Amino acid sequence: MMQPELTPLATAPQLPRPGVLGRALGGLFFVLALVVFGFGLYNAAHAAGVAGTSGTLTVERCWVKHGSRGSSDTTECGGTFRSDDGKVKDDQASVRADLKPGNKVSVQQAGDWYVQTGFGETTKWLAAFFLGWLVVAFGTAFAATGMFPRSGMHVALITRSISGTPAGRLRKWFVWGGLAGAGVCLLLTLAAWLAS
Repeated sequence: MMQPELTPLATAPQLPRPGVLGRALGGLFFVLALVVFGFGLYNAAHAAGVAGTSGTLTVERCWVKHGSRGSSDTTECGGTFRSDDGKVKDDQASVRADLKPGNKVSVQQAGDWYVQTGFGETTKWLAAFFLGWLVVAFGTAFAATGMFPRSGMHVALITRSISGTPAGRLRKWFVWGGLAGAGVCLLLTLAAWLAS
């Protein structure tokens, strides 16, 4: 009986060399995470009524805003905003929500836009804050090793290369904390939505 000829297995991809580009990529993820943290906390503070000018938006019209490539369409409603203290009136106010003309909704003025208030809205924005933790976790391996990935396989190898190290343990805490925090916040948002 003849033995089949053995063929060499494909060579495993090599890890990229550490360098400034990998650390810059890690830094970019940290900056992106700070933006996500700030955006989530800023809007959560307004939705909780801690920041901004509180008032009521009376809906006059709604429209569908078509998303760019890959993003979904959203419904926005506009009308007149009146602050609770009567000092601010804005006839061009709008909020991202699916409402009916004539509805009155509690909002907080947040700069040039308006955020709905309430428990469910607050937890929704806090979920975005926790998703920022996942962005940090993704960038940790690149910042720690200095390796710049050139393929999806490199991403997996670089991430695996830090397991068991202090950076790997930190990354794990960010992943689990981000998933748990976002999950709890989204469940609370869903519960608030179902209760209303």
